[in-house]
Amino acid sequence: MKDSGLYEQAVYCVAHCYNAPMPDDRLATLSVLALNQSGSELTLIQQINLPDGTLMPISQAINSDGTRLFTAAGIHGIACYELDPMDRGKVTGSAVCSAVTEEPLATPYGVMPVDICLDKREENLFVCNFLSGTVSAMSVDRGSRSLGQAGVCELKHAGIPEKVRLLGPSEAAKELNFPEGFPEDASHPHGVACHPGGQWLVVCDLGTSCLSVFSLPVGNSFHSGDPEFVLASHCAPASNRHYGAGTRQIRFSHDGRFLFSVNELDHTVSSYSFDLCSGELKPVGAPQMTVPQDWLDNIPPRPYMYNAQPNYNAGIAISPDGRHLYSSGRGHDTVAGFSVGHDGSLTPTRQWLVPSGGRTPWAIAFLNDEYLLVTNQNADDPAAREPGGPDSNPERIAPLGKEPGNLIVMRRNREDGSLRPSGAVWNAPHVISVDVAPPLLGSLSNN
Repeated sequence: MKDSGLYEQAVYCVAHCYNAPMPDDRLATLSVLALNQSGSELTLIQQINLPDGTLMPISQAINSDGTRLFTAAGIHGIACYELDPMDRGKVTGSAVCSAVTEEPLATPYGVMPVDICLDKREENLFVCNFLSGTVSAMSVDRGSRSLGQAGVCELKHAGIPEKVRLLGPSEAAKELNFPEGFPEDASHPHGVACHPGGQWLVVCDLGTSCLSVFSLPVGNSFHSGDPEFVLASHCAPASNRHYGAGTRQIRFSHDGRFLFSVNELDHTVSSYSFDLCSGELKPVGAPQMTVPQDWLDNIPPRPYMYNAQPNYNAGIAISPDGRHLYSSGRGHDTVAGFSVGHDGSLTPTRQWLVPSGGRTPWAIAFLNDEYLLVTNQNADDPAAREPGGPDSNPERIAPLGKEPGNLIVMRRNREDGSLRPSGAVWNAPHVISVDVAPPLLGSLSNN
């Protein structure tokens, strides 16, 4: 029996195959987990299947009282579940799904919703639709789990950069039948964030490497696709196969003074100051590398990566005290740590890099001020799933259909930002998304 009054938060973890149904027909799953008080063990509380055919459910949003979870659900748009915060955050009932665009795309992913967020009042949900180059605004009905009809913003794209056109596609891109110049072939919004004050919405576009700022509540600027402010991110270096940085995900600082982005294509993170009155963004300092340059220079091309590069950044998280920022790198298979200055500037922590505990780390999220959760899509051998396991080796890959992955817990040093495995690991195939419910103080019992 657990101690009465244990302070516990529900952890919601999504496992699924990245770009095709599981080889053994496993469905995408949503798992509810709990971390024990010492941080040494994750316990599975509940596991449910997401709606049939769901691919790429890589983003979730949970309301402030922990009673609803929204998840990207591929062809189904957004799926909403009711949660019971007094019963360890368990999911109750089935999903209610809502379309994110009026006309779906004829792909296994639909328009591929990839990032979602609620506004400050939790009256609207915003969705990045990667394949259609659009952002959806959907009203939230507090009395039901259905969402209002989506208002859609279509982002602009100036065409494939000449550098990318001249390089041509990699062999992997050809094999996967990606369009010419992918992902810089079109607008591909991949990150969305609402300002903590409630006045602004920012969208980052992986295809154009632009940050677009819209005023809230949404109006003509959103519906016409003409934001109040647009900032193009920095260009990738000449040695990189891509033209832009590839802004993938964004997060506001807790006081709203700064916006941070993790950049998928050039292995960096960036910081911007934010003007509350105008919505203007200005770069703060130089972009910071998330992997060693000498590693990039010396590792041979990886033809199975969609553009032959050895690393693509994925997740971003800011510590609750605002002192540290972290990002995950798929390929180098590490988590990079940075100290956040009073002016918003980023400086690598003394540790800088720590192995992710597996291969291909995606989402990262803070449980509280002490624990950072890291998802690994794969773990190439049992040793890589152990806390502090060795760096992964791309030659050691599990047989098809038996690919292990994990959720690993890292303990943060609040002074210097260093991370070390807490000892808690949850093993499951293709774990790539994690979110955390708000904490509740309650009496808990074993299931």
